Amino acid sequence: MNKNFPASSLTIEDVVAIGKRDSRIALSQDGMRLTKRCTDAIEKLLKKKSIVYGVNTGVGDLCDSFLPDEDLSELQENIILSHACGDAPYFSDEVARAAFFLVLNARAKGYSGLSTNTVQTMAKIFNHEVIPQIPMQGSLGASGDLISLAHLSLMLLGEGNVKMEGKIISSKAMQKKLGLSRYAFGPKEALSLINGTEVTTATSAFTVNGSLRLLSSSVRATAALFEIFGSQISSIDEDIHLLKPYPGQLRVAKELRMHLKGSKLIARPKAKVQDPYVIRCSPQIDGAIIDQISHTRKIVETEMNSITDNPLFFIEGDSVKAVSGGNFHAQNIAFAMDGIAIALVAESKIMERRIERLLNASLSDLAPFLVMESGLNTGFMIPHYLVAALVAENSVLAHPASIQTVSVSANQEDFVSMSMTAANKASQILQNCERILAIELMLIAQAMDLMIEKNSTPISSFSASAQKIHNVVRRSVKTLRKDRYISKDIEAILDQLRNGDFE
Repeated sequence: MNKNFPASSLTIEDVVAIGKRDSRIALSQDGMRLTKRCTDAIEKLLKKKSIVYGVNTGVGDLCDSFLPDEDLSELQENIILSHACGDAPYFSDEVARAAFFLVLNARAKGYSGLSTNTVQTMAKIFNHEVIPQIPMQGSLGASGDLISLAHLSLMLLGEGNVKMEGKIISSKAMQKKLGLSRYAFGPKEALSLINGTEVTTATSAFTVNGSLRLLSSSVRATAALFEIFGSQISSIDEDIHLLKPYPGQLRVAKELRMHLKGSKLIARPKAKVQDPYVIRCSPQIDGAIIDQISHTRKIVETEMNSITDNPLFFIEGDSVKAVSGGNFHAQNIAFAMDGIAIALVAESKIMERRIERLLNASLSDLAPFLVMESGLNTGFMIPHYLVAALVAENSVLAHPASIQTVSVSANQEDFVSMSMTAANKASQILQNCERILAIELMLIAQAMDLMIEKNSTPISSFSASAQKIHNVVRRSVKTLRKDRYISKDIEAILDQLRNGDFE
């Protein structure tokens, strides 16, 4: 993927695509003009002996320390070195590259003070598929992702490590390969690089993207359960949902009706006239989760198109205004990622309840734990234990990070957002949910095989949607006829799910 920047209307999908290793970027002519105009304006302020935070003052609670011109370059280098105090674990390659791009995109809009030379140098590094090693811990979400972004910026100083050509090498070795040398920062440049929310925003974008994929596949799984259990379809009648017209609810009901077209197995006679909530109330429950994901998407896309460093420079004609503010404060992201985390925990519990109904012979009318000769064979009993453990972990992770503020910098930065903690928790919850759904999809295919073999139910009786689940699973996993090692089966289906094969 090729991308000219700066861009002002990035989507979640754009950022996820840019995070992939085949993306290339180039600074547009407009971007070059805007960045040069800003650095020229900063030089004018310095000639006027104006005091500008982070340009000729210390940072944080040291903002009252005024520095002479001869110290300004050293100040910027010291800012990077002093802030780079993180360590492993590091973000994935995709998140790191996406964050790298978001930093460059925002700084090239002409409000931050990053020079064209710096932007072009970093774009060259990006285009050679150099991946910064960005720590997952340390950001407070105000003043942005300081520690994380300092580690991203270390590469310009030849400090720290990067990944290049699939190997971890020193930044100094990377610079030698690309014909670069230790960078000398101009006024404000280093502070511009570390002051922002781009790492939190990048990981949030991947979580939103994965959550949308998860819910799409989960709804398809629910539709298959309608068929396996012979559930009533009155609960997804359009007339009901038009009386409670939440967007997500309408969408899920519509998708369920679409997935169930052609099925000959729904609405079978049975003792109970109503189905359990995880079937009957799927539009109301999954729909609410989708609405939460949609809300989070809007927040994340607003953040990724924003300028979040400090101070910012506003230029009109020959006049320039330096404004210190707090766009680096990621409270919106913190709240949104806590919200999506809670929604995903609910989804994990819904999937666990659906799995219980598949495995419990008294509820499914299928073989215990979906295996013939049960007793001799344990079947899928124990994957439910794994699911229960993941659900428990999700419940613990759901505790909000956005209320966990801790004052820092001698109480100068006295209320922080903890947005990265919120984003990292949500990402882990999503990964757990994906594993749970992979197990459920494996069980659905197994249940279909049992119905086909035991009850002589032809595969054609199932909807095309259920047949798709069966076909995708069976491309990588065989029917379980006796106990075997199944961790690799779960991993295979998990890969298919993350690739979007079930959508």
